[in-house]
Amino acid sequence: MKKRIPWGILGGIAFVFIFPFLPGRRGRRPMIESWEYHNVVIFSAILYVIVYPIGYVIGKNKIEKRLRN
Repeated sequence: MKKRIPWGILGGIAFVFIFPFLPGRRGRRPMIESWEYHNVVIFSAILYVIVYPIGYVIGKNKIEKRLRN
């Protein structure tokens, strides 16, 4: 899991800067059309900082559980 951290961080940086341009579900307009770019980047960075550690801990627990079995 520790070897994946740098890739996760690089993917997160790419996500933060590309996310504003992605259209929403069911053909909704991208966030860049309704928010300013720097606001969307800050929002997606906060979202990433919250979601990545949670996913890391869940993944780590799954691997530890498999090793115990």
